[in-house]
Amino acid sequence: MTAFITFRRAFLKIGIFVKVGDLLMNEDETNLIKKFPMAHIVLGIGDVAEATGVSQSQLRYWERKGYIHSQEVGDGKNRKFSYKTLIQVQQIKTLLDQGLTLVAAVKQAKRRKDLFDALRSFVDGRFSHVSMADDGDVQINLGQFDPDPTQELIAERVASQWHFKLIPAVK
Repeated sequence: MTAFITFRRAFLKIGIFVKVGDLLMNEDETNLIKKFPMAHIVLGIGDVAEATGVSQSQLRYWERKGYIHSQEVGDGKNRKFSYKTLIQVQQIKTLLDQGLTLVAAVKQAKRRKDLFDALRSFVDGRFSHVSMADDGDVQINLGQFDPDPTQELIAERVASQWHFKLIPAVK
């Protein structure tokens, strides 16, 4: 819990450079979710160190070993880390704190990343629309139901419970 609080405090405190492009705040929830440019969030090494509690020298060591990667910006001396790398660093640190070796922590963090990438791919491929009622209930349209193309698969969260249903496809 402390790591999360430290991460959140540092994340809010530091300057994050985000290229938002055409994102408009009045778009519906679906477009906001699909268009948020996570890949454009970049942080300096000091920001990553403060947000995760991993020292800058440790981050440089992990980078030299190939466990994490940064991007060159400007004159080639400054390096920036992606938001995904920030998450990877936090995962590795958490696993180290749980007693794993560095090699094992890196391997486990990569496995988690691969699972999240698979989940992201599923959401990107199936996700059609999301809406939230004032009471917090959520409805997610997962698109065409493969066995019956005349139907769409809907996931609904009502009172913290998920349910699935089929509805006629909108043409």
